[in-house]
Amino acid sequence: MITYPKLNNMKTEIYKIFNMEQFFKVIEITEKGVKFTLKEPSHILMRNIHENWLQCIYAKTHKQMPIYVSKYMKRRHPPAIFGTIKQDIQVYNDSRPLELNFNGEAPALRSELKLDLMVPKQLAPQYFIQWQRYRKYWWSSMSMTPNLFNLSECDLKDTIANVGIVARFLFGSQPVESITVQPEDDDKVSHLSCVMTLEDALIILLLDGLTNNTKEEYLRLHRKIAPFKISFALELDDETSQRITLQKLATLLHYKLKSKKISTWLPNFTLPFHDQIQENLRMGVTYTAVLTETTLKHGIIRLMNSNTMLGVLLFILNLISFWLRSICRSTLFKLSY
Repeated sequence: MITYPKLNNMKTEIYKIFNMEQFFKVIEITEKGVKFTLKEPSHILMRNIHENWLQCIYAKTHKQMPIYVSKYMKRRHPPAIFGTIKQDIQVYNDSRPLELNFNGEAPALRSELKLDLMVPKQLAPQYFIQWQRYRKYWWSSMSMTPNLFNLSECDLKDTIANVGIVARFLFGSQPVESITVQPEDDDKVSHLSCVMTLEDALIILLLDGLTNNTKEEYLRLHRKIAPFKISFALELDDETSQRITLQKLATLLHYKLKSKKISTWLPNFTLPFHDQIQENLRMGVTYTAVLTETTLKHGIIRLMNSNTMLGVLLFILNLISFWLRSICRSTLFKLSY
């Protein structure tokens, strides 16, 4: 466990995130900040946030205006209303750690996601208010805490207006996105931008998942962004050959689901059943497929929802089709980096 320095409540709560050894490897922790590297679940979580950001932009713009990728935007006569997206995704590995600073200084390089909209000047106030609602709703849709995200007061300086989206925890507040509108040089067009970073989103949504928990203190993540959609657990009274058979079956299902691009997590099957469930909950897994003696006899598993702890009975043959139909149907973008 990490020993926390004597800091204010916000810093202390953020430091608790770094006890999640499956998500982070801490290199150094001080009163000024944390230096760390990302493990696979963090990489998957950031990718899921990125994919959902793209889905939001597409859903809100594809019927209203064309959206271009900024580095390919070379049109001489762009339309009256259009947008560009900028995705500066950083690549992190063991030799390139991240830094979380508490002195107000942001790292020089971060994974910035930016939407720029060019709109007629007379429509700028309408778009400014509209995109505040869009982006606040998106952040709320990623969270398990009602009303966690709020809009800050509008900051008006000369001709530039800015509104921030802020995560308001009981122990403090943290800005997560900036929305700005300002006129362009020709005075006929206004430029609206929405800017966030994946690193900030990762920390804030994990912090939300840790603080919005039950007495058992597990990680509650929205199924849209959870790094692992499903895991497994073996419920048997004793060590028998059936346990070995069920473990092989769970491993086979794991690879079958992964072949369908459904992220899965395999717990430590040597642990007691209750501890397997706890391990899955601490990973933020959405569902746990419980395999029992009934699974071997009748091919039935119990699919347990991590939020409600309620289960439904499914035939093994229906497990993959259930996920493809009910869980993954809304995915429009799949990224790899």
